Amino acid sequence: MIKRYRVCVKFFLVLLTLCWPLAASANQVDRKKSELDALKQRLQTLQQDFRKNQAQRKEAADELRQSESAISNGMRQLRQLDDARQRTQSDLQTLSQQVEATEARIRQQQAHLAQALKGAYQRGQGDALKLILNGADPNQAARDLRYLAHLSRAQHAMIEALRMDLAKLGDLQQAAAQKKNELTRLQATREAEQQKLLLDKRERERVMSRLAAEIRKQQREISSLKRDERSLTDLVERLNRVMAQQAAREAARARAAAQREQKKQKEDRREGGASRKAVAVNTETPVAFRSDRPFSGLKGLLRLPVAGELMNRFGAPREGGGLSWKGLFIRSDQGAAVKAIAAGQVVFSDWLRGFGNLVIVDHGEGYMSLYSNNESLYKQVGERVQPGDAIATVGNSGGQPDTGLYFEMRHQSRPVNPLLWVK
Repeated sequence: MIKRYRVCVKFFLVLLTLCWPLAASANQVDRKKSELDALKQRLQTLQQDFRKNQAQRKEAADELRQSESAISNGMRQLRQLDDARQRTQSDLQTLSQQVEATEARIRQQQAHLAQALKGAYQRGQGDALKLILNGADPNQAARDLRYLAHLSRAQHAMIEALRMDLAKLGDLQQAAAQKKNELTRLQATREAEQQKLLLDKRERERVMSRLAAEIRKQQREISSLKRDERSLTDLVERLNRVMAQQAAREAARARAAAQREQKKQKEDRREGGASRKAVAVNTETPVAFRSDRPFSGLKGLLRLPVAGELMNRFGAPREGGGLSWKGLFIRSDQGAAVKAIAAGQVVFSDWLRGFGNLVIVDHGEGYMSLYSNNESLYKQVGERVQPGDAIATVGNSGGQPDTGLYFEMRHQSRPVNPLLWVK
C-alpha cells in the first residue's frame, strides 16, 4: 500500500513537472497576445492619423501651390520693375541731354541777341528816320531801309526763338523731375516687392519643412510599430509551436526569411544609392540662332535648357518600379536661367501638382518642350520665345527634393528622348 502511494506521489510530481512549463507557456502566450492586441490597436490608430495627415498634405499641397505661384509672380514682377527702371533711367538720361542742349542753345541765342542789341544801341535810335531825313540817295536809302527791316525781323525771330527755347527748357526740366519721381517710386516698389518675395520664400520653406518633418516622423513610427508587431507575432507563434513541438522548424524558416529580407534591403539600398549618381554632365545651354528650318529639321542641333548633372536616362525605370522616365532631370543651381531650346509660343505657364511651376512651349509640327520644378516663371501664355531666351529659373517647386529642372520633349503628346535632339 505504502509502495503504491509512493508511486502515485512520484507520478503526480512528474505530471506536475511536465504541466508546469506548459501552464507557464500558456500564460506567457496569453500575455503576449494581449500585448499584440494593444499594439495592433495602437498601429490602427496611428495609421488613421497618417491617412488624415496625408489628406492634410493634399491641402498643404494647395498651400504650397499658392506659395510657389506667389514666388514666381514676385520674381516676374521684380524683373518687370527692373526693366521699367532701366527704361526710366534711359528716358531721364535722354531728357538730361536735351536739357543740356537746350541750355547751350539758349546761351548762344542770348549772346547773339546781346550783340544785336549792343549794335543797335551804338547806332542810336531812329535809324530809319535818319535815313529818310538826311537827304541821301533815295535808292541807297531804300536799300538801307530794307536791310534795317530784315535786321529787325531777324532780331524779332531771335527773341521769339529764345522765348520758345526757354518754355521748352521749363517743360524738359518738369519732365525730368517727373522721371526722377517715377524712378524713386519704382525703386520703392521694387524694395517692397523684394521684401514680399523673401517673406513668400520663408513661408514656402516653413510649409515644406513642417510637412516633411511630420510625414517622416509618422512613417518612422509606423515602420517601427510594424516591426514590433512582426516581432511580437513571431514570438507568439514560436511559443505556440514550442507547445506543439514545432519550434525548431519554424525558427529555421524565420531565420531564412530574415536573411532574405536583409539581403533584399541591402540590394535595395545599393540600387537606391546608385540611382542618385549622375549619369552625365551637361555644360552647354541654348544660344540665340536664326533658322528657316522647321523644328523637325533641328534634330541633333539643339542644346539642353540648363547646365548641370543628368540624374537619369530616358526610358529607364524610376525608383520603386512601375514607371519609367519620360524625360531628363538635370540637377542644377537654384536660380539658374532656364532657356528655351528653340523658337515657339508659350501654351502653358502655371503651377501643376507634381511638377510645380511648369512652362510648356509649342514649336509647331506637333512638337512641344516641357520645363518643370522651376522657382519662377518669366513667360506667360501666348508669348513668343526665341532660342536662348530665359523663360524661368531653376528651383525645386512641386515638392521636388533636389534642386534642378525636369525637362521633357514630346511629339503628338508622346515622349521622345531629348538626347537624340542635342549636339
